[in-house]
Amino acid sequence: MEEGGRATATGCLVRDDQGDWFQPGGRFTAFSAFRLRPLWRGAVRVTGADFGGLERRVEAGGHVQGWATLTGTWNGGQLQVEEQSAPVSPAAAHPRWETPPCPTPPGGWPTVTRRGAVELAYDLGDLAESGAAVAATLFRPAEDHAVLVVAAADPATVEAWLRPQLGRALCVVPSRWTKNHLDSVRRHLGEQFESWHLLQLGPVHGEDGQPYIAASLARVRPEIADWAATLPSGILTLTPWLTPLPSRPAAAVANGRPR
Repeated sequence: MEEGGRATATGCLVRDDQGDWFQPGGRFTAFSAFRLRPLWRGAVRVTGADFGGLERRVEAGGHVQGWATLTGTWNGGQLQVEEQSAPVSPAAAHPRWETPPCPTPPGGWPTVTRRGAVELAYDLGDLAESGAAVAATLFRPAEDHAVLVVAAADPATVEAWLRPQLGRALCVVPSRWTKNHLDSVRRHLGEQFESWHLLQLGPVHGEDGQPYIAASLARVRPEIADWAATLPSGILTLTPWLTPLPSRPAAAVANGRPR
């Protein structure tokens, strides 16, 4: 987030004796006077929020909590609210492991399912521990087909071990990263988990079977962006809860007030 930039997010608004706050909250759970949500370390200050118009609002002992979607401007380390609406559940994003990144073998991908259950037995041995196999992902190119896609730092070793076990149900591709590359990125993020206000962190396999590190966090601060810029492109994705928006066109502002 840059000074003067616009952003939006759905989350939990909290009013306590320290002020007004906005924070991620997962599912839109109900609150009660006996079970208020604690203020999270990565909560951001807000101004201009309507604490009377929150969904699932609860008030107890002078504290108020509830859910909303806010859009506003980031100024002075806080979100100045311009628009407030009902909370919106984020769309779930899951990789679709359907098309293996290898050419279809002669005769097609083998049938390896029975009554809907995948029957694809294999033993990775020490391929993962040694770093020869960086990621192994089960793809389903058709209802009755399954293919093990392996992103390999050492394709020859992976082929020699797994091809006799899986035959045509194996697809081996060179990995973009080594196990050490991925471990280094994950380790650094783990060390900064609290101070960078991370929400989740872990390895992910893309729709091409390639591994990368994915992290969700409250917002991308300058020091985080500077560090991420030193990494190879594609090894890390950062998903901020407080999502930056394009600036308003000049025509959308009249008399100093957003339309």
